[in-house]
Formats: sequence, C-alpha cells, structure tokens
Amino acid sequence: MAFYRNDFLMQPAAPAITQPNTSKQVNPARIRQKKIREFIEEHRLYQLKDFAQLQSFSRADPAIATFHHHTKTFLVKKDIETVWQAYKTLHPKDAWGNGMLSFGLQYSKRKNALSYVDDAYDGAEVGQIVLINLALLGGLVNIAVGHEITAVNEAEKYLETCYLTHGKSAGSQQIRLQSTPEGFTEITHHTIYKSDSPFRDKMLYPFLHTLAITTFHRNIKRHIMR
Repeated sequence: MAFYRNDFLMQPAAPAITQPNTSKQVNPARIRQKKIREFIEEHRLYQLKDFAQLQSFSRADPAIATFHHHTKTFLVKKDIETVWQAYKTLHPKDAWGNGMLSFGLQYSKRKNALSYVDDAYDGAEVGQIVLINLALLGGLVNIAVGHEITAVNEAEKYLETCYLTHGKSAGSQQIRLQSTPEGFTEITHHTIYKSDSPFRDKMLYPFLHTLAITTFHRNIKRHIMR
C-alpha cells in the first residue's frame, strides 16, 4: 500500500496513543507537522524498509577538512551522572518539544520500528533516526531536519549525531559532558557542517543553529532542575 501527498498533507493530528507501534507503514495521522509529512513524501519513506535504507553523513568523509565549525558551551549545576542520564533518557518530545523545535517521529534500526510522539521511549542508542521540525519566524517558515545517533559513549560521556544525507546540510554534532571543579557539569556542543550555499553556511546556519541547540539544552536543563 502506498501513501500519496494528500494523505500526508491533509491528515489531522491523532489523539494521544500510547500502545507500542507495530505497523510496518508510516501513519501520517500521528505526525502533526506538515513539513515532516512533506519530507516523508518527498523521499518516499512509506514503510520500515524505506527508513532502514536511510544513510547519514560519515565523519570519515575526506571532505570534512573543508567543513565549518560551531561550538557552544552550557552549564548545569548538577553532577555529571545526573546530567548524562537525562541526556540519554529524556523523551525526544520533551528534548525537542518547546519553542522553535518539535519532535516528529523516530526510527530504530535495531528494533526496525517507528516511534511517534506519544510512544514510550527507552533511551538514546546508536542507529536511531530522528525527524524534527524547526519553526522559524513564529512558525511562518518550517524546516524538517533528520539526524541519526551515531555514538553513545558511556566512558567519555558524549553523544554524536549525523545529519541524514537527504538534508540541506551535511555534518555531525557531538555533545560532550565533563565535570567542573565545583562538581557541576559543562556541556560542549560542537558541530561541523557544510551545504552547497556559502551564504547559508556563513550567515544563516550559525544563527539558527545557535537558537535551536540553545532551546534543546534549555529543555533538558529545565527537566534536570525540576
């Protein structure tokens, strides 16, 4: 069974559903963001096998030396184990669910399963593909962003994600945690990126990316400090 554009663009938001998702097909009624439904339609991601074939940027790419860098640091006045646990386990709808960000859906390569906003979340693991919506200008402009979790390093306390190859930009992000002398946690968010537009890379991306990751880290900090 195939879905067509109107199926994705015209579906109303579904009521809250908490049962495990066992369908092999995407359910557009459970994705409230029009831009994410358009992304799914554009790339023909109708079934689990379609998501399984998605690829993300590799840090082994020889062109990485030409990429731009963006770094921002955050502080949480809690111990590193508490903060690390939150970064690994907070549901994407809460981490990506405030202000300009909203969580659309997730695909797990290990489970070969899709998860929606009201499904249970077992925590971050390698091979999870997350689609989020980035709302700009008060929601007048929306961008679908897809990335794959490529590392969850317990020993060094860092997470790594890479942009899907379908996106506007290629690149990778690392979120590294380290303890401060005061016993707090410093989080360093380092991003490498490059697109086919020098204007976007130099003028738009740094500003918009700073807004997006600041919202993301603020959401997690708010959860930790409650």
